Amino acid sequence: MHIAIICVPYQIDVAHWGCALGPQALLDHGLLQQLEAKGHIVSHPVWIELPKSERTRDSVTNLGHIAKRTSAAVSAALQQSTDLVLVLEGDCTHAVGAIGGLAQVQGSPGVAWFDAHGDLNTMETTTSGFWGGMPYAVALGWDLGDWRLAAGLEQPVRPEAAALIGASDLDPAEVEALQHHPILRMDAVELMQPGVAERVQAALSPRAREAQSWYLHMDLDVAGPEESPGGLTPAPYWPPRQHIIEAARAAVQTVSVKVASLAVYNPAADVNERGVRFGLDMAMAVVEGMTIQGRQSPG
Repeated sequence: MHIAIICVPYQIDVAHWGCALGPQALLDHGLLQQLEAKGHIVSHPVWIELPKSERTRDSVTNLGHIAKRTSAAVSAALQQSTDLVLVLEGDCTHAVGAIGGLAQVQGSPGVAWFDAHGDLNTMETTTSGFWGGMPYAVALGWDLGDWRLAAGLEQPVRPEAAALIGASDLDPAEVEALQHHPILRMDAVELMQPGVAERVQAALSPRAREAQSWYLHMDLDVAGPEESPGGLTPAPYWPPRQHIIEAARAAVQTVSVKVASLAVYNPAADVNERGVRFGLDMAMAVVEGMTIQGRQSPG
């Protein structure tokens, strides 16, 4: 496969701190070399920067500027017949730009969102004001349309083409939203039992045709603070590491993923390097699943 790497080194709109250092750390620990060792062609990483001339005092405006640049990079990579665009995101806020870039090329995308949290809050429902708790809601068109439109995501993600997988920490407003919208919900509890790959495939299969192409979001805190230390909001409980990997592999064998991301890795807190190993294993599982799917596809 031909894989493009795009790095967004920001924790929200802050650089050089915390999870903003995650993309470089994943590269430093051999992501490209592991992909190339499996026979894949990997493009030189593209780095997204927010120029000082574009930075404002408003974080949402800054996030929109970052999203616009991320969207353009993803779109450009997809137009070069790339099989997979892998976006290394400082945190979940940068998913909006990646989804927008996919939409620009492939039309209304599907989203499979692996996360300990829903990221489904709006300005009305948030109790903390934390921007990292809102990007999935933004992509679904529930709030902050200026951020979504800056990313080139003109039509919001349809809830019929959306999934939330692995969550264990949902606010009451997020639970209510999931009850009122037809988003596929597979909580962490459902990933704890054996046979997780089969259950993920069975749940996603009826939705596979709801979108021509899908974005797979992998927030590494879905594995909990032991496997992915350093997150600001660690999961209260979580599935086994291998179950999450199997679930991600199964997802890309079920829906047509063109863009995937790794987010929320804080190298400063990863003293035993368990977090980076989990991130690398998740990336390799996705690529492996796509390779298997390609072999099984007709023609």
